[in-house]
Order: sequence, then C-alpha cells, then structure tokens
Amino acid sequence: MIKRILAIFVFLVLTLAAYNQNIRVGLFHNFQIKTLVFKPLKGSFFLENDQGFKEKIKGSDVIYITLVGKQLSVWGIEKHMGLSQSLKITPKKEGSLFSLEPAFPALPKRRYEGKLEIDIHPDNKLSIINEVEFEHYVAAVVEAESGTRALKELYKSQAIISRTYALNHIDRHENENYNLCDDVHCQVYKGVRTQNAKIAAAVIETKGVVITDMNMQLITAAFHSNSGGYTINSEDVWTAAMPYLRGKKDPYWSDLHNSEWTDTIKMDEWLEFLDHIGVRLPSNYDPKKLFAFKQNTRVRNAVIANQNVPLKNMRTHFKLRSTFFSMYPENDKIILKGRGYGHGVGLAQEGAMKMAKAGKTFSEIINFYYHNVQLINIDSTTYLTRLLNE
Repeated sequence: MIKRILAIFVFLVLTLAAYNQNIRVGLFHNFQIKTLVFKPLKGSFFLENDQGFKEKIKGSDVIYITLVGKQLSVWGIEKHMGLSQSLKITPKKEGSLFSLEPAFPALPKRRYEGKLEIDIHPDNKLSIINEVEFEHYVAAVVEAESGTRALKELYKSQAIISRTYALNHIDRHENENYNLCDDVHCQVYKGVRTQNAKIAAAVIETKGVVITDMNMQLITAAFHSNSGGYTINSEDVWTAAMPYLRGKKDPYWSDLHNSEWTDTIKMDEWLEFLDHIGVRLPSNYDPKKLFAFKQNTRVRNAVIANQNVPLKNMRTHFKLRSTFFSMYPENDKIILKGRGYGHGVGLAQEGAMKMAKAGKTFSEIINFYYHNVQLINIDSTTYLTRLLNE
C-alpha cells in the first residue's frame, strides 16, 4: 500500500510539474523548411541570436529567416540582421500574436502565440519550436482535431483526451529539444488558441482533468475518426495489450462522413504485395475464391491460401482508410468495401459526436470508449488525500 501511495505521489508531482509549465511544440515537423517568414500580428517582440544581436520587432516589420549552408541568415525589410546558429523571438507581453509562413517550401500561413526558437536541425532544415501555455495548446489541438461545429460535450471529451495524451507523451521528442510535434505523429496543432467560444469554455471547464487507469497511471488516450461499428484491441494494431483499450461494439458509427468507403487494388499490385510478404500461392487457383474475404466483425488477419495476411500491413501498404473491410475479386482488380476510418483503437471521434448529439455527457463518452478508467483533476490532491486516509 505504501509503495502504491508513493508511486501515485510521484505521478502527481511529475504530472503537475509538466502541466504547470509551458509546452514546447516542434512546428512543420514533416517538412524540410529552409526559409521562414515571421510577422508580428499583435504586440511587439524581441529577436536575439547567439552572437549577441538583439532587435525589437513590431508593427509592419517582416523577418526572413533562411538556412544558408550551416548558418541562419536573418533579413529585415531593409537590413541584414546577421548570421548565427540559433534565434529566439520573445513577446514583450502576454497576448502577443505572430504569423509564420514557410517560403521554401511554400506552405500556408499560420498564427501563433508565445515564444519562438529556431535552430539548425541535423537533417539540414530549420528546427522551429513554439513555446506556449499548456492549456492554450490543448485548446488549439481540440479545434484542429474536432473542428468548429461540434457540441460542447464533445469538445470537453476531446480536451481531456488531448490533455492526457500530451502529458503522457511529454518527452516524445526530447532528443530534438521539444516535447511534441504538430502533426498526427503526436497531435495536430495548427497554431494560436481557438476563438471558438464553445471550445474555449470546454477547455476551461475541464482544466486539469485527465484520464487514468485504475492504478492512477495516465492512459494512452488513442482515438480515431470512425470505428465502423467495432473498435479493436490495442494489441491487434500495436504490440502492447492495454486493459483500457478493448475492442467493443459501437452503435454510434453509422450514417456519418467516414462510416463507409470503397477502394480498389489492381490484381498485379495485389500479387506483388503477397509475394513481398512471403505468401505462397498454389499453382492453379481461382482468384474469385482464393482472394475473397468477408469481415463482419473486426479481425486481425485475412487468411489467403491458408496463410495469415496482417490487415494492418495491408492498410499501410495500400493506404486504406481502415482495416475493417471485405474483399471482392473481379477480373483484374479487387474491390474493397470498408467501414470506418483510422486504426480503430480507443475513442471514435464521429461516434463521440453522435453521442454528444444524443445528450451524452463527456464522462459518458469517455467511459464508453475506454474500459475501466477514471477521470481525475491534477489540480487537486483530493484523490491522494483519500488514498492516504483509507
């Protein structure tokens, strides 16, 4: 009992420490950014480099940051601001906003708040890090992951999931000097905290709330778009069997944007894939019989010529929406009729939206998709106090 209490105490201390600090997010993670344009939108900023240069940036100033060889070259509209290995851009006061627009390669402009650090990544690109208040980050992730037209209970559940995920993976990019990246490898983050009133209220009203398992450990809060009618066990997609990520029937999947889909695979590409993964076919076979595959509930493998073909490998290779599909061979192709979108583990976002429309609370949504979990508030020591008094 004492060891359990000590473990919970350490968990709370470490989680609270991470929660109370700003989070560092690696921006444009999947792109080889060579040139970046910085522009103040609200307030003023200080630009500093590692050579002692310091300049105030305000109003109509535009800063161009370019990787030239092994150095960062910084230009204003009228002057060169030197060469360096690293830059820091800091707001003069809270509430300041700025935009970033990659110019090479050209990408859409995004708006951010907080601090900005730019270094040279070992992969010969700009390393761009945004340091922002943790709950502001959560609000931005909720909008990026859930859109702007959902109900408040859905936003509450997504806020709790995103907060839990961030804290549980806070050191995922530690070797790159930031906490999380801004794409689906971590969580989608597209900049400044939302102006959507429902999202903002949902984040404030759930501030500090996270999901833990029955041992008070933060869960891996996996989520996807649509289950297709059944979620799947974590070990059927990844390596670890997690007791709170159990497959189950999902009645909230149908008549939604990502409920059903169709796709085709050319027969020669299918045969090449089977050969690549080592499936040996009989010398004489009927494709319509050998390759037909029906999936009424989710399974891990398709059986082809008495050999298991992992559906997750098929999904990755052919870029399919999900592993929940049936196969219908037809002449020189295979028609796929599928259900759902995503890996199928944990919460289904479209299903959660449907639950919210049916009047379900964020607690009911979370407890439906995650098995035997609890919601705790890391701002409070109430839970620890109760354990100590048991």
